[in-house]
Amino acid sequence: MATTATQAQPTTFLRLDTQAPHYKWLVATIVLVAGATQIFAGTSLNIAIPRLMAAFGTDLAATQWVATGFLLTRTLVMPLFGWLGGMIGNRNMFVAIMTGFVLTTAGCGLATNLPMLIAIRMVQGLILGTMESLTAVILVTVFPTHQRGLALGLRSVGWSAGQVIFYVIGGYLIEQVSWRLVFFLGNPTGIAAIVGGWLVLQQQRESQHEPVDHLGLLTLGGFLVPLLLMISWGRDSTTEVSTLVLLGLCAVVVGGLFIVRELLTPFPAVNVRLFRLPGLRLVCITAFLNNMGLFGALFMVPIFLQQVIGLTPLQAGLVIVPALIISGGTGVLMGRLTDILPPPVVVIALMLALGTIFYIFSSVSALTALAVIVGYVILYRVCMTGVMTPLALLTVQELDAEQMRMGQGLLGVTRSIGASLGVTVTSVFFEWQRTAHQLQAYQAYDNSSPMHYDLLGELKLALQQVGILGSAAERMALSSIRRQMDVEAIAAGFQDSFLLVCTCFVLASLPMTYFLLKYYRRRRV
Repeated sequence: MATTATQAQPTTFLRLDTQAPHYKWLVATIVLVAGATQIFAGTSLNIAIPRLMAAFGTDLAATQWVATGFLLTRTLVMPLFGWLGGMIGNRNMFVAIMTGFVLTTAGCGLATNLPMLIAIRMVQGLILGTMESLTAVILVTVFPTHQRGLALGLRSVGWSAGQVIFYVIGGYLIEQVSWRLVFFLGNPTGIAAIVGGWLVLQQQRESQHEPVDHLGLLTLGGFLVPLLLMISWGRDSTTEVSTLVLLGLCAVVVGGLFIVRELLTPFPAVNVRLFRLPGLRLVCITAFLNNMGLFGALFMVPIFLQQVIGLTPLQAGLVIVPALIISGGTGVLMGRLTDILPPPVVVIALMLALGTIFYIFSSVSALTALAVIVGYVILYRVCMTGVMTPLALLTVQELDAEQMRMGQGLLGVTRSIGASLGVTVTSVFFEWQRTAHQLQAYQAYDNSSPMHYDLLGELKLALQQVGILGSAAERMALSSIRRQMDVEAIAAGFQDSFLLVCTCFVLASLPMTYFLLKYYRRRRV
């Protein structure tokens, strides 16, 4: 009996005292290094999209698959976190993920064409899919209950540090050297995280004798693949409506089979029974809407800074850097605040703040002072980082210890579907609005008005001064007027997209009223 008890205890390779006060900080350091490293594969890469378009000679619809393919495959493995963690243990899983990250980032940097880059990014998504949920469980396990908010908030330090490095050094490499080098930025810290994780993290497998739910895994893939393809292809105007309908029907039918299978089997790959808990359902709804707005904004803002404001990749990165530095510190502060205040209060306040910020952001144009834009970016990044900790803590509070892995996996897949949908909806909505504003500008423009002739004359005079005369000057002047209308249509499309993002954040605050009422009822009792 004594031997069995010893084997059941989590162990570390270095035989460390896991109850010592310093051990939790050692684990937190390794998690922060890993977080800073894996952020290079996430939304930070959006800043390189315009340069990838130029390098491969592709448009935004094709190049965005570098981001969308990663999000799609990452979603496929998120629900399996509870099952995988129980089968191979937290430490082995952490080391395997970071090893896969190092190998796939090297592959991305060596890609010779866009399809190859997208394929490797999709493999990378499969590898990194469970990382965020895994780090949350690792930190919650080693920190005491009254410091769980602080523990989860610490992750924002690693994420922000990684983004600062990427936007500054990566922006410089993209602009001055080559986009390929940005994929190698995370390899040194990735290797350090592998070594540190293997030596320090606790290892324990909890479900060695449970059978593998092969049918559950098969139906899960049959549900998520057509769903995410429908979301991703929906932004492409060349996709047939019948194709989208067929994918949607496949997702519905196989998704129904998946739910039935997981409800009936005693050892499900994904414990969908947890959705019977009203608290978890509402957290997932809020996380879904939050990620729709969040990833829509993260995809659009760097492109907005370059295409409308006229910044280079390095300049766009430098605009975002102050926000990353400040949000890294405030993420820890928000985590500590979540240990003091009710988490739903923090979530509601931050969601409404995000909605207000993007409502104001919708008025930004090429004439807006850069300092004002930096201020808006700082505010939305602070709120964006801060909202993740109370949501994760609410999930932990709603679940028992043995349900934590499965619950984090379900939350992760819900958030990832919201992220994919957010990128799709905002990009499609942007194209619709840009086209509408462009047509409206063309129809409203009066080329027989005195204002038109005055503007045309000024442009022709300027062109004549540089040696362009006659019909060539007139063609170039008319082209300049048309190009200016196109730029204004693009700016208006971005502004409308930011209003859509604002709506997502406001709606995300509504489910939190359930937790608020629940909290105050407990206080009365």
